[in-house]
Amino acid sequence: MKTQKLLLTLILLMTVLVQLQAVNFDQKKLIGKWQYTAPTAPPNYTSGQINFIQAGDKLKGELVIEGQKVEFSQITIKEELISVLIYLESTPITVNFKMVNGKLEGKADTPDGLVALTATRI
Repeated sequence: MKTQKLLLTLILLMTVLVQLQAVNFDQKKLIGKWQYTAPTAPPNYTSGQINFIQAGDKLKGELVIEGQKVEFSQITIKEELISVLIYLESTPITVNFKMVNGKLEGKADTPDGLVALTATRI
């Protein structure tokens, strides 16, 4: 009986620890400039820069393409998934990233379908 209680307690503790790790994604890891590539995107959007900026307690961001800056409308971080909403040519585009080995990897949900992209810190 003691073994079962100990095992149950251990399982609950591991579950809590996993949840805490998932919730505590440090958004400070994102702050800075990132060079992105999206080889299958339309020609004007295959490469550019993503900037994440800390503004008080909020995280802000922008996309820089050919010298033009477009601010992110929304940034959401849930567990390890970073979601960004941006309007390009009046079209809402959602980009979902995960940080993998110090790089951002993800997909943009566009009217033409999903576009894979990667970003490395500059």
